Amino acid sequence: MKINIFIYRTKAENHGVEMTFTEIIGISLAMLFVFIVMIALAGALALFIFWIWALVHCLVSKMTGAQKLFWILVIVFFNIFGALLYLVFSKVRGDEIVKTKNSKGKRLFRSTKDRMIGGVCGGIAEYLDMDPTVIRLLWVLFTLMGGAGVIAYIIAWIIIPEEGKR
Repeated sequence: MKINIFIYRTKAENHGVEMTFTEIIGISLAMLFVFIVMIALAGALALFIFWIWALVHCLVSKMTGAQKLFWILVIVFFNIFGALLYLVFSKVRGDEIVKTKNSKGKRLFRSTKDRMIGGVCGGIAEYLDMDPTVIRLLWVLFTLMGGAGVIAYIIAWIIIPEEGKR
């Protein structure tokens, strides 16, 4: 059985398409699939933005270096669940954890005196008041786990200014 679907009609002729019922169902399902994929992509983008916010918020908070490292590891290892944990614990503890610094606080620079390649790990270690070897080992671990560590290092090398250059 064919169904006539008219796009528009004029007096002289009909401009339409003849389609079977199964073709109509197929097109409807394809449109529904595209809609679901678009919603999933929008949700994934929102979750990624939330994850980035949690990392940045943790870095600029007034926590000690060890606390920052702990929460960064939780956020990175547990992804969105880690970011949710950070959000919950930061709200429960209130200003004790998440009191942000004023603009005159510590700044992140690439290290000039403690560098292996670009000074990124050394600079992060100075910023967090930690041993640079621990930061380097964690960076290697993240690189081996998913491979994104190399790209992140290159981006950090480009973005983070070198110490002494303002």
